[in-house]
Amino acid sequence: MPYELRRIRHIPNVDHPESLSVGPQGEVYTTGTGAQVYRVDLEKNSAQIIARTPNRCLGQAVDAAGNLYCADCVAGQVLRLTPQGQLSTYATGPGGRPFLCTNYPAFDRQGNLYLSDSGDWSGEVNGHLYKIPPGGGEARLWYPEAVDTPNAIALDAGEQHLYFVETFGNAVARVAIGTDGGAGAFERVVHMPRHVPDGIAFDSDGRLWIACHRPDAIYVFDLQSRRLELFAEDWRGEALRGPTDVVFAGPRRDILLAASLDNLVIHRFDDPGVRGLPLEHPHLPISS
Repeated sequence: MPYELRRIRHIPNVDHPESLSVGPQGEVYTTGTGAQVYRVDLEKNSAQIIARTPNRCLGQAVDAAGNLYCADCVAGQVLRLTPQGQLSTYATGPGGRPFLCTNYPAFDRQGNLYLSDSGDWSGEVNGHLYKIPPGGGEARLWYPEAVDTPNAIALDAGEQHLYFVETFGNAVARVAIGTDGGAGAFERVVHMPRHVPDGIAFDSDGRLWIACHRPDAIYVFDLQSRRLELFAEDWRGEALRGPTDVVFAGPRRDILLAASLDNLVIHRFDDPGVRGLPLEHPHLPISS
C-alpha cells in the first residue's frame, strides 16, 4: 500500500530545496535557490542556514570529516565547505574549464568523486559523467559518450555500477565500474514514460528509490524482480509536491526525506518500512 499522505510531515522554511545529502552521523544538508546552505535538525524538524555560496548549488556530498561538497551550477565547479565555514574550489572540469551544469556528486570508497554534468538542458543529448581524484583538482571524463541530462547519481553497495537519472530521457540508467575504476557498459534499468525522474537513493535491501518531479510521486524499483512500485503520490501536489531528491537520514537511516524544488519545505516520511545503506558505508571518505 502507498504511504498515507496524511502521515507526511514537512520541514519548513527552506528555499525551494532541490537535493539532499547525509553526513556520517545521519545529519542532513540541503541548498536553496538563493545560494543558501542548510543543515536540517531532525529532532526539532527544522532547517537552519549555516552558510551561503557565491552561486546557487544543486547536489551535495559529505565526507566522513563533515566537509560538504556542493555542485555550483552557475560557475560550473564543485565547492568544498568545511564545518568551520571555509569555502574553496574543490574541482573544475578538464583543463580547468567550467562544467556546463554541475549537478550531483557522489564519493566512492577510495575518495574518488563521481559527478554528473547535465549539459545545457536544450533537449540535445550533451550531458556527461566525470570522475575527480581524491583531493580534488581537474575532473576527467569518465564515461566517454554523451548521456541524456544526467541528474542525481548513486553507487550501489558493491560499487559495481554508477546509477544516474536521465531526467529528459524519463529513465534511470547505470554504467558498470571496471576493476580498474574505468567505465564499462551502459544500461538503462528502468524507463518511466510520462514521468520526470530527478533523484535516487538505495535502501538496505538494494532497491532503488526514485523521486519524480512530475508527476508528484516517489517510486521503489526492485533491481532483482524488475518491479516498479509506487511509494507515495499526490496528484493535488499538496502533501507531496515536486519531489526532486530522496535520502535516508537519521542515526538509524530510517527516515526518508524528499526535497521539493516546487515548495518551501522538505517532505519527511517517518517509518517508511526500510532503512538506507548503513552509516558506516564508505561512500563518505575522509578527504585528503
